Amino acid sequence: MFNLTNRIAKPKKGAMPGYSGTNFWRRHRKLWFLFLIGFSVIYGFAFAIFGTFFLLQLTVPLVFLAAWVIWLLPVTENAPTELLQTLLLAFICALLAWPDYLAVALPGLPWITAIRLVAVPLALTMLLCLSLSDNFRSQMKDIIGASPGVWKLLVAFIGLSALSIVVSTDRGVSINKFIVAQLYWTMIFFAAAYTFSRPGKMTIFSFILFFFVIYICTIGLQEWRLQRLPWAGNVPNFLKVEDEAVARILSAKSRAATGIYRVQSKFTTPLGLAEFLGLTTPFILHFLMTHKSLLVKFVAAVSLPVMFYVIILTDSRLGVVGFFLSFMFYLAAWGILRWQHAERSLFGPAITLAYPILFSLFMASTFFVGRIRALVWGTKAQSFSTQAREDQIAAGVPMIFDNPWGFGIGRGADALGYTNLAGILTIDSHFLLVGLEFGVIGFLVYYSIFLAQIVYNGLGLLKEQRGEVAFLVPLSIAMANFVIIKSIFAQQENHALVFAMLGASTALVYRAKMQSEGKMEAETS
Repeated sequence: MFNLTNRIAKPKKGAMPGYSGTNFWRRHRKLWFLFLIGFSVIYGFAFAIFGTFFLLQLTVPLVFLAAWVIWLLPVTENAPTELLQTLLLAFICALLAWPDYLAVALPGLPWITAIRLVAVPLALTMLLCLSLSDNFRSQMKDIIGASPGVWKLLVAFIGLSALSIVVSTDRGVSINKFIVAQLYWTMIFFAAAYTFSRPGKMTIFSFILFFFVIYICTIGLQEWRLQRLPWAGNVPNFLKVEDEAVARILSAKSRAATGIYRVQSKFTTPLGLAEFLGLTTPFILHFLMTHKSLLVKFVAAVSLPVMFYVIILTDSRLGVVGFFLSFMFYLAAWGILRWQHAERSLFGPAITLAYPILFSLFMASTFFVGRIRALVWGTKAQSFSTQAREDQIAAGVPMIFDNPWGFGIGRGADALGYTNLAGILTIDSHFLLVGLEFGVIGFLVYYSIFLAQIVYNGLGLLKEQRGEVAFLVPLSIAMANFVIIKSIFAQQENHALVFAMLGASTALVYRAKMQSEGKMEAETS
């Protein structure tokens, strides 16, 4: 009778007792070597002939090869974590300092922009740290584990994004958008989570934001004086991109109903500038309220009215909403935390208990005070954009329920098919965009990421608010502003910054947990 056990136990033919024969790969290494040479020759010819048309697809083997080489590197505790932290801060500086449309455009290659020059080495460094260091992986696990719902929702959204490629109406575009999202959102989140778990880094990040608020507002004021972008007409030839979209960005912006110029600073639209100022207002307010230096307090106090003036120059309601809500949310947070940690103070309980009335009065003022109503809800001059948004929602919502898995990442505007007066595809609400691209589940998962992190931030602040952990207050307000603004603004120019804030929040929740347990000292902010 055939005995399978004995058959397996027998040594292979040609092998001495106690030894095993060579494996399949070694026995056929010459054939594999010839196959590798043949593949390289064919790949080289394909790259030379089709590189201009299929560059993204042809770089996939190189990416896998690089990832494989990195994974095979020996384990060491000398991972380049300091370089990772430096590159993340450099990425944020590049993101805020340089217009992304001023780039080197070589034939057949993606635009070489400032953030790409930093993002690629940042991604490689992140992979090196993950591959080389058990300690890095262990620390990263502990950091993101402090906000478990957030990273699980993020992973779920990545999975839904990948799934959306399958149902996409243009898989090439969707693959490109998916890669960009992983590079500028997912990777930035994890890099920020590690970086801002280090003492002192959150303070540096906040001062970087402070500096660039002043820098960007200064450009905006100069732009208003010139009634054009300061560099329009003065772009060096090697940074000129012959593209219709870039030409539109460099052209003067004004609302059709008023003809008044709208500033945009280094952003691609006035709305992008207004969103940025709405996201950073909580940080400037936090410096004003908590910093020990009188000079910093003074600069913050001067900066806030300048920021509001620049928001007015953008003629963007979303910036006004973000600015006002920053003050209202900060007042609520200050009152609750004051009540929690200074039990003898009367201010905390008084503000907390009176807050519903104060917020109701603020909301009433947006309806009944003429100037405030015009700033928040708009006038007849904004009626066209309001109507366009309503038309898009009326057309888009039924499409979302008819296609519950979405139309694919990067395909929302094309699926909606709505054009402005210039005949350009447009979509105003990011809520609608996410629903069209990822479906109902994708919409819920995406925005749950930020709402969950806000909840974790609040729980962390109730445990601990000493040192840099106190920055959870402006981070939470910024993310709340982000969610609200996205209801009327679809562009993703500031999303990399928001994912950095998301990672910073995760890091500070971890630090709050460690400080409350006595495992980490509070760092002075």
